[in-house]
Amino acid sequence: MVRFFLSLVFFMAIGSHLMSQDNKVYELRTYTSEPGRQADTLKLISSEGVPFMKKHKIDLVGVWTPVDAADERVFMLVSHADKSSGAANWTAFQGDESWKAAVKKSEVDGKKPVRGIEQIFLTVNDYSPKLEIKDVGNRIFELRTYIASPKNLAALNNRFRNHTLNLFTKHGMTNIVYWSVRDGEATTCSQLLQALSPAGNATAKLDGDPTAAGNALVYFITHASPEAAKASFGKFRDDADWQKALKESEANAGGPLTAQGGVKSLYLKPVAFSPLK
Repeated sequence: MVRFFLSLVFFMAIGSHLMSQDNKVYELRTYTSEPGRQADTLKLISSEGVPFMKKHKIDLVGVWTPVDAADERVFMLVSHADKSSGAANWTAFQGDESWKAAVKKSEVDGKKPVRGIEQIFLTVNDYSPKLEIKDVGNRIFELRTYIASPKNLAALNNRFRNHTLNLFTKHGMTNIVYWSVRDGEATTCSQLLQALSPAGNATAKLDGDPTAAGNALVYFITHASPEAAKASFGKFRDDADWQKALKESEANAGGPLTAQGGVKSLYLKPVAFSPLK
């Protein structure tokens, strides 16, 4: 009887763990606006895009603009049950005649407000906290992208799993979500950097141009402000526990776990209609 009870508890725990896993596919979309038309891009998304996404079962998670006002991109995060259903939903969305009419109406001198869209498909890492879609307010998001040095993504993830997340929390940073690029995606590391890096700072020293899947880490953390972020990272880097974890992980790997220039940081602020703030 005792053995049965222990087995039941074990399987209930396993089941609970599996239920807590986030198996969605997240799509991080970078919208490059025509010069001077970021506001028009946001208006099109908020007034027309959001209702049509609801109609076509595309779940909006968040929308952000860069803290740097000179950067006129818009970043949008949506989720899908899986990539195939997401693709079908986007096809229905883009084929909707009412949506086409709204886009046509947004044109100025024959140009749409959006010049181009880059899509990055992501899956949640096993050590990531659960992504909670809530309006906290009074915070900025930091989108960080890491390109691992060859064959070192697992070691990089282990360092985050065992050390970095806790140290971030210790020094006043809030962990939001940690992703890998979805297995099988053709996106290369240079394309990933182009989509998610600060404007004008998208290069890194890469060994060829490998696919981002299996070689990259992408995550969101939050801070009270960019100044608070810099102060927190200063304390983090000086922390003796971090210095030890860094030294040991690099010694085990025979060098740095990230490519030279392969760590990018982009400060973003949520827009008014973003579910995640």
